[in-house]
This record gives sequence, C-alpha cells and structure tokens, in this order.
Amino acid sequence: MNFFDANSMLGALPNGLPGGTLDAPGLLREMDHLGIEKTLFFHYAYGEGDMKDEMNRRSLEAARTSSRLVPTWVLSTGPVRVGEAPAVQVTRMLDAGVRAARFYPDETGCAGPLTIKTYAIEGLLGALNEHHIPLLIPESYLHGQPTTHSPFPRASYDDLDAICGRFPNLPIVVLQPSYTDRFDLIALAQRHKNFHFTIPIYSLFRLLENTAGLIGAERLLFGTNMPYSDPALGIGMVLYSALGEPDRSLIARGNLMRLLDGVR
Repeated sequence: MNFFDANSMLGALPNGLPGGTLDAPGLLREMDHLGIEKTLFFHYAYGEGDMKDEMNRRSLEAARTSSRLVPTWVLSTGPVRVGEAPAVQVTRMLDAGVRAARFYPDETGCAGPLTIKTYAIEGLLGALNEHHIPLLIPESYLHGQPTTHSPFPRASYDDLDAICGRFPNLPIVVLQPSYTDRFDLIALAQRHKNFHFTIPIYSLFRLLENTAGLIGAERLLFGTNMPYSDPALGIGMVLYSALGEPDRSLIARGNLMRLLDGVR
C-alpha cells in the first residue's frame, strides 16, 4: 500500500515538542521507516520579519532536496503589502509550482486574529476557487484554539459551510478532526462535494468504515500530523480496515493525488 501523507511539518517550534521536531532528512527517515511514499508539508518559521514568506521560502528549499517532499503554501488572511491584493499570493504560489495551500495564524506582536470569514477573504478564496487549489485548515482553528504566540482564530464549521457553498471548485480539507466533530464533518460532506477531512483521530471501532459508508471513501484522506502525532495510528487504520482495497487505496493516497492533479 502506497501512502501519501496530507499533513506534516518541518522546523523547530519556540516551545519544542515532546518527541522533537523534524528537518527534511529527519522527515524522510521517518517516512522510510513508516513506508510513506510522499508527504504534503510546510516549514514552520518563527520570529522572522515576514513570517509567511519565510515559511514558504524554507518549504521550497526543503522540497528541492527530495521529490517525496511536496510543499504546501502558507497563505495570509490579512493585508499582505500596501497596495497588493491578497489573491496575488495565489499567483506566487502557482508560479513556484505549489499545488496546495493552508492557513497559519500570524504570530507577530501586532498580529490580528486568523479569520476565514468570507467577507474578509473573498478575493483570496475566489482565486483558490478559480484554480481548484486544495485548502488545508487545521480543525483546532475551528474551535478558536490559537498557537502559542497568536490571537484566538475567528473560524468555525459555519464558515466552512459558507465557503464550500459559495466556492464549489475550492476543495476544503479539515486536518486532524476530533471524534466530537463527527456530526459536523458528516453533515458538511453530505452537503458539499468539495469538503474533505483527514482520518487519524477517527480511531473508534469501525468508525472509519461507517464514515466511508455514509459519505464515500473519496472524502477521506490519510494525514499523519507529524511531528505532533504518531503516524502509526492512521497507517494501521488504513492497512487493517475492513474496507475493500480500492477504498483503502483512495484514502492512503488516491484522494490527495486527485485533488492535486485537479489544480489548474
């Protein structure tokens, strides 16, 4: 079974992690150990003058070391530069050859909260929709959970419902959803064909199989959340699932490949 991870991170965090953080060689070693063929990743950077630009620069630099490391572009939801439209970020992203995007809160001293309100980022969402670019959103933001150095995000499942309905060509991928969000996840997947989520916290007995039966395996993606989470859980869920081989292959890599190949 070939795995394509939808969610990993490089770079040292200000407060560290119990299991340590990863650089590009370290991530590749973990992938070899786990049998993961490729990963969609971003590179964290803190304390830089332009935090998002530095994240993207480091992501591109790491991606040049191996074709197995597929970069994700970190977008800003606030004003980027004076006189510049936020949607210009999408042009830069595509020019760099990147086919997936994600949000990350600003962590500077005067940072405003991350927002996914459609009235605030309509132009950015429109550009992503035009090019069918997958947008990755960690579930923690939807409950107002900040990073160590950021304000509380302004985001919810209601916002995702509005985005999916207004921008039907924009694939939304919720990362690391918890079991308690299952009703929101299933309801949104039934309402919107462009709504997806990763599986690793879906760990109750036969929950993966039951979810696939309700919404289809094509909405579920394998994502490790390295180095925060142990990848073995998601791998085991896919390998030992009661789902058939075609559905397990979709979750392991096929669904993510389809979303990336759909970028225009």
